[in-house]
Amino acid sequence: MTDDVATERAALALFEDLIDIRESERDSWIAALDCDAAVKTRLRAMIAADRISSLGTGTAALSALGAGPERVGAYRITGLIGRGGMGAVYRATRDAGDFALDVAIKIIKPGLLSDQLAQRLAAERQLLAGMNHPHIARLFDGGTLPDGAPYIIMELIDGQPADHWAKNKAIAARVALLITAARAVAHAHQRLIIHRDITPANVLVTEDGTVKLIDFGIARSADAATTTATDIHGLGRLATRLLPDAPPELAAIMARAAAPDPAARYPTADALAADLEAFAQGKVVAAMNGGRRYAVAKFVRRHRTGVALAGTALALLVGALVAVIGANRQARLAEAASASRFQQTRSVARALLFPVYDEVAKVSGSTAAKAELARTGLAYLDTLAASATAPHDVKVEAGRGYVRLAEVTGGGQAGQLGRFADANALLARAARLLEPAFAARPGDPATALAFAALRLEQAGTNLYNNNAADAARAQAAEAEAALRPLARTSVEAATLYGTALQAIGDSYGWNDDYAGAFPHLDRAAAFFAGLPPALAGADRVAEARAGVLRLLAEAAHKTGRPASARRALDQAIAINRHRLAAAPDDPRRLRKLSTALWYSAVVDRTNSRLDRARAAIAEAVALSRRMVARDGSDAGALQMLALTGEVQAQLLADAGDAGGNAAIAAEVLAAHDRLVALAGDAPGARRSRAASLRTQGTNRWMLKDTVGACRAWRDALESYETLAGKGQLSKLDSNNARPEVAGLVRDLCTGPEPRWRKIAI
Repeated sequence: MTDDVATERAALALFEDLIDIRESERDSWIAALDCDAAVKTRLRAMIAADRISSLGTGTAALSALGAGPERVGAYRITGLIGRGGMGAVYRATRDAGDFALDVAIKIIKPGLLSDQLAQRLAAERQLLAGMNHPHIARLFDGGTLPDGAPYIIMELIDGQPADHWAKNKAIAARVALLITAARAVAHAHQRLIIHRDITPANVLVTEDGTVKLIDFGIARSADAATTTATDIHGLGRLATRLLPDAPPELAAIMARAAAPDPAARYPTADALAADLEAFAQGKVVAAMNGGRRYAVAKFVRRHRTGVALAGTALALLVGALVAVIGANRQARLAEAASASRFQQTRSVARALLFPVYDEVAKVSGSTAAKAELARTGLAYLDTLAASATAPHDVKVEAGRGYVRLAEVTGGGQAGQLGRFADANALLARAARLLEPAFAARPGDPATALAFAALRLEQAGTNLYNNNAADAARAQAAEAEAALRPLARTSVEAATLYGTALQAIGDSYGWNDDYAGAFPHLDRAAAFFAGLPPALAGADRVAEARAGVLRLLAEAAHKTGRPASARRALDQAIAINRHRLAAAPDDPRRLRKLSTALWYSAVVDRTNSRLDRARAAIAEAVALSRRMVARDGSDAGALQMLALTGEVQAQLLADAGDAGGNAAIAAEVLAAHDRLVALAGDAPGARRSRAASLRTQGTNRWMLKDTVGACRAWRDALESYETLAGKGQLSKLDSNNARPEVAGLVRDLCTGPEPRWRKIAI
C-alpha cells in the first residue's frame, strides 16, 4: 500500500469520530492527535469537503440533509436507512420496467475520498461483486454521481443488528450466530478481501434468523498494512458484545480472538469458527490450552452414561486384560517395527523426490538422472500410498511425486525428456490422488500446495504441449484460488501463486488476446514486487518474477507499448544474470537467461535496433548450444536452441547472409524434428515446428530463394491443416499463422516456377 493510501485510510478511520466533535473544537481535537502531520492535513481537508457538501445545493445538499437524490441510475430512492460522517445509506427500488428489485444505496459525500482512493474503491467494487455467499450481502453495482459522490448499490437486508437480536437469546443461539459470521468472513478472506469493520451494526439478523454481513463497501484486498487478523479481532470484539457474561471456555475464545498482538490471535476465521463449534458440541476448546486432564473431563461430560456403565464393567475387564497383556506386547513390538520400516521407506522416498532431486537438477547433464531419481522415489511412495490405511499426507506426497516425474518426463517449462504423452498419463495419476485429497482438506496448506502444483503443471502442459489455452486458464484459476489464502506465507506458496497469475495471463496470449493478457501479467508482476524481503529475496521467487516480466514484455510489445516492453525485459535480464552468476552451471538459470535474451532480440529487431538484437541473440544461442552439449537428453535445451536459432536466422536473412541463414535454419529444423519424435507427434511440438518453417519461408523469400521459401511454407501449411482437422490448433495460429501461410502459398507458390516479388513482412 502506498504512503498516500495509508494516509487516506488513517484519516478515514478518524473521521467518523471527528464528525461528532463540535465544530468549534475540531481544530484542537486534530492538533492533539498522535499521528502523522499528513493525516492531520487530510482530516482538515475532509472536514472542509464535508462543510461544502452540507452547504451546497443539489445531490450533495440533499445527501447531507438525509433526503437523498431522487434517483441513482435505474433506482428510485424511497427512504433513508441511516446516516454517518461518511455519508448516508438509502432504500431504493428499481423501476426501469425490466424487473423489480429493492436495494440499499450507500452514497459517500463528495470530496471525502482522494482521487487515488476513489480509483482504488472502484477497483475493489469489482472484487467485491464477485463474492457470492449466503451470509454476505451482495454488491450489485457502483459508480459516481454527477457531483462527484461515489455510491455503492447493495443487497437490501431487513434485519436487526446482532446485539439487538441477541437480547434474551440463549448462549447457544448467540454462539451459532458467531460461527456463521466467522465462516462468512473466512469466505471473504479466501478471496483476499478484508471487511475491516465487523461490528454488531454490520452483522444483521433477518426475521427468519438468517445472518448477513453487510457494508463490505469499505472492505479492501489484503496487503502488508492490513491483514486478516484485523477481522479476527473484529469477530472477537463482536463476541464480547454478544456474550458479556461468558463461561470460561467462551471467554478464552474471545480473549484469543481479540488479543492485542495479531500473532496471538486465531490464524484464520475458520479456526475461530472451529473452536466455537467445539464449545457448542462439548468438545475440547483449543483456546483453553487445558492439557490432558481437561480433555478427559470434556470426554466424560459428553459421555456420562457410557462412563458410568464402563465403571461397573471395569472390575470384570481387569482379569481379562491381564491375560491378554502378554500377547498384546508381542503384537505392539511387531507393529512398532512395521511402523518404523514405513517411516524409513517414506523418508527415503521424500529425499529422492525432493531435496536430492533439487540438488541434482542444478547440474548440467542431469535430465536422465533426475528422471531415474523421480522414478525410484515414486516407486517407494507408490507402494505406501496404495495401502488402504495410508495416511492423508502420504497420499499427498505420492501425488506430488507424480507431478515431479511428469515435469521431468514432458513438462513445458524446464529440463525434461520431451515425452508429452507419458507426462499427461502421470498427471492423470497425480490428479486421482490430489483432487480427492484437496476436496477433503482444502484448508490444509500442504494439500493446497500440492493441488496447486498439479493444476499449474497441467496448465503448462495444456499451453505448451496441447494447444489448449482455455483448459489451461481454468486450471490456473483453480490453482490461484487454492493458493490465495497462502500467497504470502512461504517461498513455495508465493512462487506458485505468482506463477498461477502468470499462467492465466499467458493463456490469453495463446488465444491471441494480448490486451487481455496484460492486466493479469501486470498483476503478477505487482504481486512479486510487493512481497516482503524475506520472500522476495528467495531464488525461486526471483526466477518466477523474471518469467513474469518476460511475458509482460511480450504482452506490452504485442499491444504497442515498446517502452514498457523494454523496461520489463531489462529487469528480467538483470535478475537472470544475477542468478546465473551465483550458479553458472545450473541448467534452469541458463534456460531463463536465454529465454529473456531471445525475446529481447525479438523486440529490438522489431524496433530496428539491429546491433542490440544481434548481440542478445548471439548470447542466447550460445547458452542454448551449451545446454544441448552438456545434456543431449534434455528436450528443454533442444527447445531453446530451436527458439533462439530461429531469431538468429531472421537476423542473418535481414543482413542478406544466405549461407549463414541456411546453416542455422538446418540446425533449428533438426532440433524440431527431434522434439516431434520425442513427443510422439504431440500438437505442441508439431505446432512449434510449423511456426519455425513459416518464419524460415519468409527468410528464404527475402533472400530471393523462392523454391526454398515455398517448400517451407507448404510444409508449415500441411502441419497447420492437420492440427486444425484434429481440433488442436490454437486461436493464435487460427487467427494469424494458418491464414497467412495459406495466402502465401496461394499467391506466391502457384505455377511451375514462382517469381520473386516484394511482400509485406
